[in-house]
Amino acid sequence: MTSDRRGPGEILVVSRSEVDSLLSPARCLERCLETFRWVGEGQIEQTNPVNLYIHDRLGPEPPFGHGVVQAFPAMIRPLDRAAVKWLSSFRMNPKRGLPAISALDLVTDTDTGMPLALVDGTSVTNARTGGHSTVGAMYLARPDSSRLAIIGCGHEGRTHALTLNERFPLEQVVAFDIYEQQANRFADEISARIGVPVVVAPDVETAVADADIICVVTTAPRPVLMEEWVPAGAHVCAATGFRDVDPACATSFDKWAVGWYGRDLAWVEGEEVGRIGGLRPGALSRADIFGDIATEIMPGHKPGREDDRERTIMTHMGMPALDAAVASLVYDLALEAGAGTWIEVF
Repeated sequence: MTSDRRGPGEILVVSRSEVDSLLSPARCLERCLETFRWVGEGQIEQTNPVNLYIHDRLGPEPPFGHGVVQAFPAMIRPLDRAAVKWLSSFRMNPKRGLPAISALDLVTDTDTGMPLALVDGTSVTNARTGGHSTVGAMYLARPDSSRLAIIGCGHEGRTHALTLNERFPLEQVVAFDIYEQQANRFADEISARIGVPVVVAPDVETAVADADIICVVTTAPRPVLMEEWVPAGAHVCAATGFRDVDPACATSFDKWAVGWYGRDLAWVEGEEVGRIGGLRPGALSRADIFGDIATEIMPGHKPGREDDRERTIMTHMGMPALDAAVASLVYDLALEAGAGTWIEVF
């Protein structure tokens, strides 16, 4: 792919505010759909994140949370691009005036090996998380789903609502957050942006009682959504797996799907077992999973939703390919718009 880059040692820096203005929910969803398809076709090279744990996550939680630094590398052959996300996470960082999560995406041209862009990875992560949850919902939720529940009214709650609105005929959103002020701000913004009423619920059980799609996007270290609260016919988007969702959903629901086995089995029966909130070692296995979106459900090897009363859930911890593909899209959009700042690094 060509660009108007000024020299081999110059890269384009795209800030968070620029990502938010350039990357629409529709464009992000389109790229997420392409990425899942490319993974299923074997056109993407990626590895599970390299996790550098700063603290013993099985020990007592430090004052600002268990710290981890992660690298998410992927090569997207159809785009002639590779990228790596460099992410750090301290759950309670806001107590010291810092974000809980920060990330940078470095995009590289695979024709030349030259770096192309440094993109704010936090905004890309927020957007593609709403995107990959919507991809799952397209196969597992009822097509006529009109009632959406958002549990956790932060950035990812926002991207879930906006992206799901691209594919479902939403008529009402019910929101809950442990901070009522945040829930009220969320309600005002989302109602204005998508043109449907947004109601703030007093608790999670009330929020999900009549929902068709339930999105759980919290930082809670233990389940806040219980299996018995989920109504017949509902689909659950579990953005952080069974950290904040009752693991009983995996075995009690009609279908539990994951985004991609290569990423998601790590915390079901691999190295992440026991490090994800409510999931105990040995509690779940691959045999409990109905299928994955990328290699089985999207290509048609297994069905998605089969009747209106099925309860379904998709968990996906976020594969590196999504960050790489969406960050690459942001670079292209920035070039088209003349956005970003060129810097010389060598």
